[in-house]
Amino acid sequence: MAKLDDRALHLLETRIDALKRTKKDDDQRKTYDQVFDHTTLMALYKLISDGMIETVDYPVSTGKEGNVFHATSKKGALALKIYRVNTATFRSLSRYIVGDPRFKKIGRSFREMVTVWAQKEFKNLQRMFDAGVRVPRALTVHQNCLLMQYLGDETMPAPVIREVALDDPNAAFDDVTASMKAMRTAKLVHGDLSEYNLLWWDGHPWIIDCAQAVTLEHPQSEEWFQRDVANIARYFARLGVDTDAKRIAAFVQGG
Repeated sequence: MAKLDDRALHLLETRIDALKRTKKDDDQRKTYDQVFDHTTLMALYKLISDGMIETVDYPVSTGKEGNVFHATSKKGALALKIYRVNTATFRSLSRYIVGDPRFKKIGRSFREMVTVWAQKEFKNLQRMFDAGVRVPRALTVHQNCLLMQYLGDETMPAPVIREVALDDPNAAFDDVTASMKAMRTAKLVHGDLSEYNLLWWDGHPWIIDCAQAVTLEHPQSEEWFQRDVANIARYFARLGVDTDAKRIAAFVQGG
């Protein structure tokens, strides 16, 4: 990793300060102070020095575990997810790591847990993408920073599906269940799938927020799978789609 000297750190902090000033709300500014700590600045510096990104531009969304920013590379727009290091949220997320055979050895510190969480989402996205699940393509991960495909254009990020008036809810439902079936082929369960974790872009629903996804070997995978199915059935039933949780489960499981 290239050494982050005082001048480079100052320039990077200045750029982040400019981002903070774009939001006048005190709560937003406090959130930014939590996001861009020294370790995160170091991680961003590595992504920049490695040529993965050139700029971090503006916030796209704020979630319970991190913030997503529009970033720019030589090839165009990317999404940069930065997991917050100073949040109590992760204390309740260890159950998605403990029991996953891919992460048997994890550090005990909070910072190590956040790093593992970022790696977990990166691995899950890669595995899902390779299986044909419609997810953003993951590019790289370092510390608490995950770089992936950007969904949206320069005027707006892709909206959450519940904010969109779908022309054909049945086609969207078929698309989501096809992704769920592909996820099952990858031997993964999303674990938190609902209309809040589906983006609508380019005429299709895209599954996001995949850090908590677990393998089928996880002791609670079946319980969480059934919860995912129930959430999807409930949402699309409200849109007039003829859904049945048992039928969805059978289709996804290959029955």
